[in-house]
Amino acid sequence: MDDWTTTALAQFLATKNVSADAYSFYVQRDDSICLDKVGEEWLVYFSDRGTRREMAWAKSEAQALEYLRLFILDAPMGKSPPLR
Repeated sequence: MDDWTTTALAQFLATKNVSADAYSFYVQRDDSICLDKVGEEWLVYFSDRGTRREMAWAKSEAQALEYLRLFILDAPMGKSPPLR
């Protein structure tokens, strides 16, 4: 999908048996891959005990959600995602 929305991505991830605790949209949640808007860009990051570990920046929400999807699906279960 080229134009993800938060609702569509959450539904897609549920079909892949990804726990809703593995990610968060616009709310920082420890041990999760999160999405937030910073200025005019979107940041995808891993929240590690309150610390944001940047993974990707995007120019649109849809692009950021695609990055989040890829990171979630590539992360080994129970492991932190690879950090850049």
